[in-house]
Amino acid sequence: MRRTLGLALAMVLLASAAAAHADGRDVLEELGPCMAGAGLPADPECLAAFDVDGDGDVDLHDFAALQAGVDPVGGCCFDNYSCEILTEAACLAAGGGGEWLGAGSECGQCTLVRIRAITFGGTGSTTIKHDCAYPPCSSYGTQQWLDANHDGDVLDAGDHDYPVAYVRNSHVTLSGVQFWVSPSGTASGVQVRGYGPDGLTFTGTGNLSGSTLNVSGTLVSEGTLPNTVKYYPSFDIVWEVAFDGVNFVDGGTSSTRLYVTRSTPLGDCLESYFHISTQAADGLADEQPVIDAIWAEFADREVYNVDGERLGYYRGVLCASYCTYYSAPELVYYTTSQCGGWADLLRQCFRTQGLNSSVFVTAEPLTSALPLDCGSYPSSAAGFLVKNYTFNGWGTSCTAYPFSFNDPCGYYAAWPSPTCTDATGLPGQDNPNPASWFARHFIVKINMAYYDPSYGAGPFTGTQEEANMQWELGAMAGYFGRAQPSPSRAGVRKDIAQTRETYFDQ
Repeated sequence: MRRTLGLALAMVLLASAAAAHADGRDVLEELGPCMAGAGLPADPECLAAFDVDGDGDVDLHDFAALQAGVDPVGGCCFDNYSCEILTEAACLAAGGGGEWLGAGSECGQCTLVRIRAITFGGTGSTTIKHDCAYPPCSSYGTQQWLDANHDGDVLDAGDHDYPVAYVRNSHVTLSGVQFWVSPSGTASGVQVRGYGPDGLTFTGTGNLSGSTLNVSGTLVSEGTLPNTVKYYPSFDIVWEVAFDGVNFVDGGTSSTRLYVTRSTPLGDCLESYFHISTQAADGLADEQPVIDAIWAEFADREVYNVDGERLGYYRGVLCASYCTYYSAPELVYYTTSQCGGWADLLRQCFRTQGLNSSVFVTAEPLTSALPLDCGSYPSSAAGFLVKNYTFNGWGTSCTAYPFSFNDPCGYYAAWPSPTCTDATGLPGQDNPNPASWFARHFIVKINMAYYDPSYGAGPFTGTQEEANMQWELGAMAGYFGRAQPSPSRAGVRKDIAQTRETYFDQ
């Protein structure tokens, strides 16, 4: 109805204008000030008089209609891929293979263009590797983005979307940029431009041969990535192509996982290391805030690999020997590990952000001599018990290990009546009651602070003595050793509060 009224009104205006001026020039002069453009607001009187196609604006569509005597207008495509908004008669009369697409058609309908392939690289880039249990792991490789069937997504067989990493404040460099074009043809010097996040833009030229448009050389971003750690779950580049150098048509959108690191990554460069550390430190640049942010990801005991799987500490295991995964690669691949894997993972996350000062620290019972135990066995502790344990009574007359302990793993013979039993203890990563008796434990030190990622505990600060004591007070229930020679049984002594009975060895 709106379009009909507009057309009728325009015809009246043209008829009125023809009576005064046969060429209708005064109507077009009145139109000029009303030409706000496509999608832009116009004066209500202008809309009433000149919105011929009833789309709520006054633009070239309306001008062409009025100029042609309100004949329908639409897109007109030419052999050189240019396009004009014309009437059907004007399109067919223009030459150059003009094809009228119909009333109301847009120029973007003339040519279908889709981004097909991109390779990321250049200064500041890092090759990311697949998660695997036992390095060396394979890299994702180049040509990180491929839409093999040019349907506008990378979800089909033969397609792929590989992750990309750059150091902060780097330019993004693209090569092997390729588009699919329909209808096919031949053209040189085709203008290409892409608009990425945070103001990054790409410009270049290419040559069309058949249905393939290959962009020449490399496209280096105008502008750089943020000068902070940054995670782009979808680094979208919106592409446009102009075959005539002027009229750009939609070229599709490429979407890539992109990680921006604080400094050049070190170590194995598995994707889960990027995924965990970069998301955690997003928006940060200074060293200590980055450390704190990564640690916070461990401290809440909810750590996920790149596949969204939660990682665990001795998940479902009460005996240390039942879990045989000891490293960060095993942890992110198999989703569970002993303490060594968790300490390794925290270090790898630091190293992925270019932080190389973290060290493994081994926590063990002190080996200083204690009174000989029952059976005259050496009384230095074999290991420790992590909270919590229940101690019944006052124990036996054995001086060093007065409480009898029936371990659940069968390393030692059972006591007739144990007086030390396992209770629900400190929660670990995705495990409310992990294995809790060990010969040693692994934690991490960086910038004079100690972190226990298996339990999300820390940081422990101060001197090594003070940090050691903080950790011990929070974690230790007691210490175990051999309490009798035949059969070999385990005895336990309680941890003595405020007396340091462990040490750190880095």
